[in-house]
Amino acid sequence: MDTTTMLDMCKLANFQKGKRITILGAGIAGLVAAYELERMGHEVDIMEGSPRIGGRVWTHRFGNEPGAPYAELGAMRIPAEHQHTLHYIHEIGLSDKLCKFVTVFEEQNAFMNIQGKIFRMKDAPRILQERYQGIFTDTRYSEKTRLFAAWLKTIIDTISPGNLRESLEQDLHSHLMDELERLDLEPYFSEDGENIDLHSFIKDHPGFRARCSKAVDMFLSDILVETSHDLLQLNGGMDQLIQRLVESIKAPIKCNQQILAMRVRDEHTEIDWRENGQLHTRRCDYVLSTIPFSVMRKMELSGFDDRKLDSINNTIYCPATKVAFHTTESFWEKQGIKGGASFSGDGVRQTYYPSVKFNPNSGSVMLASYTIGDDADRLGNMSEPERHAYVKNVVSKVHPELQTNGMVADVASIAWGNYKWSAGGCTVHWSDDMSDESNHSINYLEAARPLNTLFFAGEHCSRYPAWLQGSIESALEAVYDIVSYKPTTLAATKYLFCKTEYNYTQQNQQTREIAQVA
Repeated sequence: MDTTTMLDMCKLANFQKGKRITILGAGIAGLVAAYELERMGHEVDIMEGSPRIGGRVWTHRFGNEPGAPYAELGAMRIPAEHQHTLHYIHEIGLSDKLCKFVTVFEEQNAFMNIQGKIFRMKDAPRILQERYQGIFTDTRYSEKTRLFAAWLKTIIDTISPGNLRESLEQDLHSHLMDELERLDLEPYFSEDGENIDLHSFIKDHPGFRARCSKAVDMFLSDILVETSHDLLQLNGGMDQLIQRLVESIKAPIKCNQQILAMRVRDEHTEIDWRENGQLHTRRCDYVLSTIPFSVMRKMELSGFDDRKLDSINNTIYCPATKVAFHTTESFWEKQGIKGGASFSGDGVRQTYYPSVKFNPNSGSVMLASYTIGDDADRLGNMSEPERHAYVKNVVSKVHPELQTNGMVADVASIAWGNYKWSAGGCTVHWSDDMSDESNHSINYLEAARPLNTLFFAGEHCSRYPAWLQGSIESALEAVYDIVSYKPTTLAATKYLFCKTEYNYTQQNQQTREIAQVA
């Protein structure tokens, strides 16, 4: 369903005007929901626990002047087929900012570090044959099969967490090499034989994915998106989308309001929060929670059925860590690198170069390390100085220029797995604990299921985990559920337009209980 159709359905379902909705979370899901609910004549207020607006959209700017270089510590790419995301970019006047995002494996001059050997992407076929041993040198298989498998291993190794790298290795040894051997792989190599077209191969041979372990099969979906030639970005920073939405919303957005408890009643929802060291409560007609379940599971939850509690407690979050270097010059351009990413290895994984131009007088930025899974955990558990030094040392093996005195002017990083307000980079559907894709559908539908007047949205409630598209789609579906909701009893109507707020510190016994939870 496209965005316009969904919103038209909301309008048709809007039997009751002037509902009052409390939105928890000022990330993209909460802001889109607020924007649409206000346009339909409803009243919203937005509570954000952290000191900042934007959630996991986080553009870090190295300077305040126009054209200052920036790094995306959160969302940084928009697939061309993600129409919900593009709808809002067009609607709020950012169409002229859309430009191509050059992704990993697109820049042939980028580097790879395979088992300590540094080489250009364009030299990969020869080097891969030299460096990989074992099954990749088994002469029972054709040279094309061995090279294709080596490329597949490299693609997985570059992007995926450790458990999936191990799963692919096991699959190749047990049966996938035999599967590749029986297929005609020639059409999927470039004319010069330097790389493979994984997208066309998977499209033409869906049975190959079916023979992969379930976790690898599902992760291949993410890889196909992440390595697509049709990825977009916002020139000037992804936070422009957040800023424009905030400007379009009438309601104030209050930060530093940490939600501590939610109580679902038959006719309303109560929330407790802490602000400036004081505890408060509110009885709300409607609540839309966009808070990640990884954070919600630490709250006091009352009136939640077992299915919902299981969803909150068992939704799987993958850590992600990013480290960005503000450099005094874009030295990689002298080496013919115009964007894309290198594979730096040694727990650092992907190193991205900007594919937009900054004011040269202000230097440039490289996203020195982008990791997920076990690599992200290792980096995230380091102190910031240790993390930054480690990444600089590893990437310097590929780019010794980083060791030049004064080359790195500043550093910024985020370990989303340890970040208080997300406790994870995103939800995932390719964990070894999930037996098939249908389980993911069941899980996200359960995550999105409302409880009386408490509704849910966010990437964890969507078909598109980890993407803005998922957060936006879930927000639109929650908006539809809210505007079409009808109180089922006469008693419920007396709570409409009613909001009671008082200082929770006056409730001594209850205060002690909440303090214990917090």
